[in-house]
Amino acid sequence: MFSLAKRLVDRFDGSATDSKSGDSYFKGALQLNNNGYGLRVVQVVPHSIAHQQGFESWFDYIIRINNHELPMLNPSLSTFSYSINEDGTINYGNNATSDQVGAVNYDLILQEISNISKTDKQVVFDVWNAKGGIVRQITLPLNEFKQSVNDHGKDTVKLFENHFEELGLTLQSQHLNSATYVWRILTTHQGSPAFSSQLIPYSDYIIGCDSAFPGDSQGKGLLTKGGESLLSRTILNYYNQHYAESQEDNVPITLYVYNHDYDILRPVTVNLSRSWGTGQNRGILGCDVGYGLIHRIPEVVGKFESVSVVDDLLFETNQNVSYEIPQTPPPPSSENVINPIAPPPIAGAIPHRATASSKKKKHVVAGDLGGLSDYMNEELAKSKELDSKLPSSQTNGAPPPPPPPPTSSK
Repeated sequence: MFSLAKRLVDRFDGSATDSKSGDSYFKGALQLNNNGYGLRVVQVVPHSIAHQQGFESWFDYIIRINNHELPMLNPSLSTFSYSINEDGTINYGNNATSDQVGAVNYDLILQEISNISKTDKQVVFDVWNAKGGIVRQITLPLNEFKQSVNDHGKDTVKLFENHFEELGLTLQSQHLNSATYVWRILTTHQGSPAFSSQLIPYSDYIIGCDSAFPGDSQGKGLLTKGGESLLSRTILNYYNQHYAESQEDNVPITLYVYNHDYDILRPVTVNLSRSWGTGQNRGILGCDVGYGLIHRIPEVVGKFESVSVVDDLLFETNQNVSYEIPQTPPPPSSENVINPIAPPPIAGAIPHRATASSKKKKHVVAGDLGGLSDYMNEELAKSKELDSKLPSSQTNGAPPPPPPPPTSSK
């Protein structure tokens, strides 16, 4: 039964991902840049301008620059149909490769940013975030620079390393589907390496790995290709390689783990082991993980409220309402008479509807004691006038006669 449900989820995941507009998680970005490519933010320099404006490494993808799509080297490939395989690879029509479809024209980007730096002094990015698929706009200031000849043919290009060092961005062209390669921790078995490393079920997501050995590049980087079995294959190959060299059962590996409850990304060192427990299918990591449509990283509510571009508002911000007693305005001078301006309405206050009786009443200003006394004397006189008009039976203090007893009929 569980295997049937898993196949249904995987099938639903694949059909939703292949569709250009059927997956609300991507907010229509699969229709841009040759069917869903973007510049993934690989690194953000701490305390840089990009960091101050809210760029996040690994989770942010630039999908537009100055309200237009990214310039692609082969824009005609955007009309090709494509499908995503179970291992995460993408098949395009007419034998086009992923490298051809995802190639970004970095020369045009640098030329455009160079022109903008001479006039507007700022560039606007539309950024899609993997945490719930939120799209927001980020504006970065620019300084004029002299463009030089650089090698932009590599996959990873530091667009702003030489010309915009103060921005602090490192970008890489990737398909937005790479943001779905996350593995959610469901359970950790007691005494397992995952349990000892304090991985938190249902809140932690594994998004990358790194070697715990200095100078070792094996297994380093993001988990961006390979599908559901990528995590298990990467960890198993890493363990087998280092176990063959050292014959030590405890093989440390560093996992990059994102926690949704605290919205933090932390490195977690796990000592992989085969002898942590007994029984079958215990695994060298010792935890159950979830992968696919229902295990994507959800939105962090309120994180991008000030700069988000969303279709509907799920939560409204609470406004702090303060009430102040109006002060008595100074009397106008004969030299300079200014028409009074009504104060702005207080947020959340119910507007007062004037009636015929309220228009006749005298408005009292706090702090004007003389006006308050006149107002109280006027109301007292009205009360006495009403008392004088009452019948004598109601003014002499005598109680009214009791009602007649009810008659009964037989």
